[in-house]
Amino acid sequence: MKEKILIFGAGALSLGFLGPVLAEDYKLIFCDSDFKKDLIKFLQKENSYLVNICSEKITPFKVSGVTGFNLSMEGERNRIKKILKSIRIVFTAVGSKGIDETLNFINDNSQKGRKERLYIFSAENDKTILKRWRGKFGEKIRLCDTVMGRMCRIDHPGKYYQPVGSDLEEAVIAENFYGLPVPADIYFSAGLRGKAWQVMAEEEFTARSYLKLFGHNGAHAYLSYSGALQGFKYFHQVNLKLLSEVKFLLNKEVGPAILHRYGDLLSQTEVKEYCRRLIERITSRTFSDSIERGIRNSLDKITSGERWIEGARFILKNGFTPKYFCRIIAAGIKLNIKKGLLSGSLDKIISEYCQIREEKLITLIKEEAQRG
Repeated sequence: MKEKILIFGAGALSLGFLGPVLAEDYKLIFCDSDFKKDLIKFLQKENSYLVNICSEKITPFKVSGVTGFNLSMEGERNRIKKILKSIRIVFTAVGSKGIDETLNFINDNSQKGRKERLYIFSAENDKTILKRWRGKFGEKIRLCDTVMGRMCRIDHPGKYYQPVGSDLEEAVIAENFYGLPVPADIYFSAGLRGKAWQVMAEEEFTARSYLKLFGHNGAHAYLSYSGALQGFKYFHQVNLKLLSEVKFLLNKEVGPAILHRYGDLLSQTEVKEYCRRLIERITSRTFSDSIERGIRNSLDKITSGERWIEGARFILKNGFTPKYFCRIIAAGIKLNIKKGLLSGSLDKIISEYCQIREEKLITLIKEEAQRG
């Protein structure tokens, strides 16, 4: 009998990444609220759903052996509470705004009488979660970071994509990218199994997590923020100038900084190939990612401690000038001034909202923000 995994959140990442890579070896239980009630009912009835895997062409892929629970319904919520008493593996994919409530729910309902350790894998691109929750769990719960490398989204089916299931008006769309990195000590202590897991040393896992966060997410943000300001709607529409700039960001800033810090763990050839493929992946016509999706929550991401300012600091600390990485922050400021979400002088925004103190970063951001 397959071991159960609880997945909190039934959105694009859960359905498009975790489902396809884990369902072969585990019985997956997706948990969400009334917002996803139609999807949950479908999963309970059919125990399967469709994902559109995008490479050179779009291929429907059926994920089987799954079910769902609606946490807004008392009876189903109570069943999840009961499952939490004995389950060993949980994933959270609820986004940074919902993560604390979710972790509190898991913590409150999984501690009493627990015999085996519970492993919670946080699938959010938020490096502050582990720091914020350090010491809040007992010895029977371990919160683990992840590297979510596959791009996924949910959209209307249209003429190119098949819906999740019959009578559902949404499609899960995912790029053809594989692998779920995990530190070796977690892999063995948690008794993980299956071909999805990529087992590696803790130090290598950390290196790959930063390569993904600053490389993949940084390139995605650069193209989406700058693309939005220039009026593009899809990543595959961006011009050669933007593509040339994002290549510079990857090959002259992020890649060299990663290699300076983690060159004993990641090879130069591997990092260069990863960066090269990123451009093709992000601008894929079959995946057809929208600029609008890329600029969501851009206001939150230009605060101190978040990914763009920390990325600029990382590059600077490792001996390189984050000119193009600072352009992400500058473009984020411009976007949110345009939306009416930021106001005041540029100096005030940088010092008070972004809370940046490094003179070099302040100068670079101001130069890029004032650029035509």
